[in-house]
Amino acid sequence: MQQLMIQKPPFLRSGQTVSTMMKDMLLTLVLLLPLPAVHYGTHVLWVAAAAVAACFVSETAACMIAKRQVDISELSSVVTGLTIAMLMPPSAPLWLPIVAGAFAVFAVRVPFGFTGNNPFHPAAAGVAFVTVFWPQRVFAFSETSAASVLKEGLKPNQIPSEMLWGTEGGAIGTTAVLVIAACAVYLIVKKTVSWRITVCFVAAAGLTALLFPRIMVTPLTSLKYELLSGSLLFCSVFLITDPVTSPRTHVGKALYGALAGVLIMLMRRYGAFEQAACFAVLLMNAVSPVIDSFVIAVTARREARRNERQ
Repeated sequence: MQQLMIQKPPFLRSGQTVSTMMKDMLLTLVLLLPLPAVHYGTHVLWVAAAAVAACFVSETAACMIAKRQVDISELSSVVTGLTIAMLMPPSAPLWLPIVAGAFAVFAVRVPFGFTGNNPFHPAAAGVAFVTVFWPQRVFAFSETSAASVLKEGLKPNQIPSEMLWGTEGGAIGTTAVLVIAACAVYLIVKKTVSWRITVCFVAAAGLTALLFPRIMVTPLTSLKYELLSGSLLFCSVFLITDPVTSPRTHVGKALYGALAGVLIMLMRRYGAFEQAACFAVLLMNAVSPVIDSFVIAVTARREARRNERQ
């Protein structure tokens, strides 16, 4: 019988290095900055710089304390910082991404052995932390967000086609839907992220929006508003696909993405905050090993039965 083994992280496809993956992620995250910078002003660049600096300084300090060599070329702390920045409001005070970045490094990355060992997504944890303690700061958007309107059970003033260009209220990197879609295609083609997770996540979230609309509109209109609002699409590309915290098996990835899509829709409807992506990601991170174990066990049983019949 073929043996299935789970190896130690990080989990990469053949020929791909951590540095290569981080460069791909860094490139796509940077591409999300120009539109909000034009629309909201250069303060968003300072928010990004503060988040990156906080993560880099925190990781450098942690490495010095642990007497561990600082690997600048790995870029994971920079990617973590930029991911945090993308989930901040355009007018965020600079201390907010700094606190989120420091928490992401010291509470999630460092205790578990730095890159490739963290059981939870560092950026999601950092943003979730500041959301719990300073929600009024995290959701202080200069314009009313479609996600907040949907949370109230009302129809947003924007039409779906107006929500593609990054001009609606929301976090820095989550509203430019067309840019996020282009980034998704690039990362999937480069095999930096798993298409199974992204596709199943969006499909499950979309199906939930169709079957259980939160507002009194047609199912198709509900689908458009749900997918285009908040940080759902950003999450489908940059958070839920993290190779360290997601399952290793193909079936596990698909199941993980689908469950996450349903969970984020449930948290949008019943949760305390208008944007539930980070909390949904952290909960799914917690059950990721269970999903893999379940898939591997089922596969092993099927293999055993097949061998018995031969």
